[in-house]
Amino acid sequence: MTSVSSPKITCAVIGASSMVASRFCDLSKNHLNLIKGDLNGKIPIDITQEKSVNDFFNNYDFDWTLLFSAFTDVDGAEKQRNSKSGLCWKINVEGVKNVVSECQKRKKSLLFISTDFVFGGSSGPYDEDSLQGEDLDKVSWYGITKLEAESLIQKNLKTFVILRISYPFRGPFSQKDDQVKRVLRLYDAGNLYPMFYDQTITPTFIDDVAPALPLLFKKGARGIFHLASPRTTNQFEFAKKVLETFGKDAGKLKKGSIVDFLKEPSTTPRPVKGGLKVNKIKELGFSPTDWEKGIETVFLQSGGQLI
Repeated sequence: MTSVSSPKITCAVIGASSMVASRFCDLSKNHLNLIKGDLNGKIPIDITQEKSVNDFFNNYDFDWTLLFSAFTDVDGAEKQRNSKSGLCWKINVEGVKNVVSECQKRKKSLLFISTDFVFGGSSGPYDEDSLQGEDLDKVSWYGITKLEAESLIQKNLKTFVILRISYPFRGPFSQKDDQVKRVLRLYDAGNLYPMFYDQTITPTFIDDVAPALPLLFKKGARGIFHLASPRTTNQFEFAKKVLETFGKDAGKLKKGSIVDFLKEPSTTPRPVKGGLKVNKIKELGFSPTDWEKGIETVFLQSGGQLI
């Protein structure tokens, strides 16, 4: 008997040139039909403009809307705190609202990339049902806007997945630094500052997004899922592993305290005991990459020359 393969799912990738989405597209191009929308791409879409979003949905047909677009400069966002006229709110809330509205009208499924910054960071790592924004004074403005977006999605859509990630990192990508590149760049410049030994994190290896999403679709998953390292670490241990893996002198690395850092005036709130639990996605059959394995894979992918 001849086996018949399932037809490819067609996905609209909004924010396709971003750090996470571009890697997802690279790894998924042979498995999914991708419509790659971007602010300045061949298929333009500006999610802050209602007409632009409407035109995009009118011009293309697809099964899933994958929303990667976001204002992710956490410190830059904090300078806009409480401003609904700032770019962070316009992109992360008003932009999401425009996409949600089109999905609602057309009964389209939505996958939204979110963050562990929606949590206050006093009792992590968190599972999907943990109380978000339990203390908004401890949540950054970036986190508050993503929290607002999550709420919009849950209130207005039935068919959605919110996928939270944490301190994402990947192989070569020149447009933006991540956790690994930042450490290497600072080291090479002689500007490596003390890394927090007392901040709990669960960094997400971005390559995991590509295999995780089709599994979520296939399983008919709905609701909130976490995708991050199954083991926690801290900024100091993460940076130490990066330096050791890339053949640098990890002995030059010094420890710092996030608790002390957050006492300084005008400091952007960050989760102290943060991170994400991943039991829910593991129960579906996906095993996220451990942070140490992720760093080693990045080294191999880059041939040891990441920057």
